[in-house]
Amino acid sequence: MTHSDPPADADPARWTVTLAGAVADPQTMRASDLASLVGEPMESSTACEGETAEPSRWRGVRVGTLLGRARPRADASHALVHSADPDYACGFDLDRLRDALLAVRLDGEPIPTERGGPVRLLVDDADCWERVKWVSRIDVLDEPPGDADTARDVVPADD
Repeated sequence: MTHSDPPADADPARWTVTLAGAVADPQTMRASDLASLVGEPMESSTACEGETAEPSRWRGVRVGTLLGRARPRADASHALVHSADPDYACGFDLDRLRDALLAVRLDGEPIPTERGGPVRLLVDDADCWERVKWVSRIDVLDEPPGDADTARDVVPADD
């Protein structure tokens, strides 16, 4: 497995996340917009490559809240979550993704770049490679993403 390097331009003031694809109302939100919606906490420890990090307290907005704004089409069933790393994306069943957290705070502070900030996806009971760092885009799909669309052999750098 290889590790992604943090993006050089992870400035929270300019960072955006786009929610598009099979939706009626595509959205582009700044990290600061997401921070204004923060309310959902998640306590989580990350286990990756045999090592477990200490539990951390993350805060953010549930993806389902953002999907409610974008209004997925009736045939929408999956999503592809893209990292700012152009070689990394992770596919999800849309129902599972609704409960995931787009985190913007870690232990009360903005998420450091090396930990996946300014925006990181956290999914309950997920493998480490599903906790996408540096989220830049979520494409809602009407079918599962193909293997060529995802990069499961690339794992974001350790927490």
